[in-house]
Amino acid sequence: MKKLGKIIIGVIAAVVIVAAGIYFLGGLGSNKSATSDKASSDKPKVIKVAYATTNFPITYQNSKKQGDGYDVAIMREIDKQLPQYKFDYVGTSDDDVLIGVKSGKYQVGVKNIFYTADRAKTYLFPKNYFGVSDSGFVVRTKDKDKFGGLAKLAKNKGKLVPIAPQNGQYGVIAEYNKNNDPKIDLGSADTFVVSDALKWVNEGRYDAFFAIRPMFEANVEKKNGANADLKGKLSYVTLGGIKTYPLFNKDQKEFAAAYDKVIKKIIDSGKASELSEKYFGQDNFKLLDQPFK
Repeated sequence: MKKLGKIIIGVIAAVVIVAAGIYFLGGLGSNKSATSDKASSDKPKVIKVAYATTNFPITYQNSKKQGDGYDVAIMREIDKQLPQYKFDYVGTSDDDVLIGVKSGKYQVGVKNIFYTADRAKTYLFPKNYFGVSDSGFVVRTKDKDKFGGLAKLAKNKGKLVPIAPQNGQYGVIAEYNKNNDPKIDLGSADTFVVSDALKWVNEGRYDAFFAIRPMFEANVEKKNGANADLKGKLSYVTLGGIKTYPLFNKDQKEFAAAYDKVIKKIIDSGKASELSEKYFGQDNFKLLDQPFK
């Protein structure tokens, strides 16, 4: 019995020693346990990047069914600079980009997103922007000199199609009204169909619609655009540039910080301007040099 007891004690001691060895050799007993789930170049963390598929040339799917457009292209440049992450691009609807990022289904979403205080309550915005949107008024061509500008619209008491308060364009008008007289009548609306807004301006129900250049070109200037019949009757006037951002899930602080470290370098290198020329036919970053007026 004594011999058997010694054998059992010996076996138990051996098991404890082996277990302890595995514990420390595996790093389980060190401070590495606190960072083992962090992204690294040896084991890249997969990031799902949601993009809207129907916002040409900002975000869309090309003929190969691959994500394309300025926002996707700039994210690919960011991806190159962050070996600790691996980006997985997911094409989806405009609404799902927002819903999916909020729920954590996607870590980040892109679709020509403007910063607003309202959105910042729900999503994480990085410190640095990654693009610039050519923003302006769509007006009747015959009234271009009368309503084709913020000061012109205000002076001539023109009617502006209502803007959703959560839209960055709403903030542009609000800022103008704060610093100028006369002011623009700023009505608010939750949502409306772009084609309707264009028709309202053409019909005279409103005198200006705050839009972005790609939307006007796609709807009015393209041969098969939804409002191609209004070509020549409506004109687009650039007012200035609004900064655009990728939209992060609230839990992605580490990823957003990594993004901020590289995006400024990409912009300063001229690569962002090069992509803007490729997708928009112009360097939208130059629009930041001129104030809205």
